[in-house]
Amino acid sequence: MAGTQAQTAPQGQIAPEQLNWHGDAKAPDISGVWVRADTPAASGSKEGWAPWAPPLKGAFAETWKKRVADAAAGTRTDDPVRGCQPPGMPRFITGSNGPMLIMQTPGRVMLYRDGMPVRRVWLTPAALPAAKDIESFSNGNAIGKYEGQDLVTQIVGIKDQPIDSTGVPHSNALKIAERFHRVGANTMTVTVTLTDPAALTRPMTSTVTYHLLGDPKWEPHEFLCTPNTNYSPDKYVH
Repeated sequence: MAGTQAQTAPQGQIAPEQLNWHGDAKAPDISGVWVRADTPAASGSKEGWAPWAPPLKGAFAETWKKRVADAAAGTRTDDPVRGCQPPGMPRFITGSNGPMLIMQTPGRVMLYRDGMPVRRVWLTPAALPAAKDIESFSNGNAIGKYEGQDLVTQIVGIKDQPIDSTGVPHSNALKIAERFHRVGANTMTVTVTLTDPAALTRPMTSTVTYHLLGDPKWEPHEFLCTPNTNYSPDKYVH
């Protein structure tokens, strides 16, 4: 061919040279591999939930008290993590200490951890589906949007799993809101708010801090683990 012609993006798409490394030229950059930086509380909620004790109603309060008593007696068997099941939400963010990979692309944000289902946050102006059309998953169903320098999410349809290691229960009315905020080059906070009018007398909030991992090439691994009553991540079998 005589000469060259500059490539242009199809109508409605972003030209490659306009994309930054995390795939969305207009988005605040929260991509990367992150690890928890805050220290769990010595007492109360290790996941940082407030108010504490959890403001549970009726049967939900009784369920939690029984789980706490069973844990103290060494007889608790309903923690999904001890049974090698996904921890679900919000524990994916507030109750896990391993690396977390965040990838941003136009239209969605993907979050990965070892041995857990992938989280997908759809960046769409559309509202969440009606309750009757939502199927429950361990990570729920999430939509999000960028507000200034933050990623803000809404999550519904969360599977019936405890929201923390002590066994705080929730109803199928639980809604989770997250705000991912990059504080600086190497630090990010995630504020998680739980609203559940059927189980809680008031919302609960936890803010956790992440630092950027020094190994940008880290990627999640597939693994198997053996269920037991003294489960810990160290017992994962890769």
